[in-house]
Amino acid sequence: MTPAKRQAAFDRLFTELAKKCARRLGLSYAGTIRKLPPPPLPGGKPGETRYYLNAVAEDSRGGRLVELGRTADAALRRAERWVRTGVGRKPAS
Repeated sequence: MTPAKRQAAFDRLFTELAKKCARRLGLSYAGTIRKLPPPPLPGGKPGETRYYLNAVAEDSRGGRLVELGRTADAALRRAERWVRTGVGRKPAS
């Protein structure tokens, strides 16, 4: 599988997990956001990307960012490694 196809599979997984999280919280799904960490100081380790769900309350009072739960975050971390290396099985949602 090419790197572009692995990235596309990751994007689909991220969207599925975000939609499930929104339903579980009783929110409407509006999109996904990746927040990249600030650049590390020279010689420092880079921080981890954080993943958020952009959600809207059922009464449509406005959007808000919701960080995905531990289970979804762990699945996304495994999928990140798979995208980078191509080693192992394709992550399932």
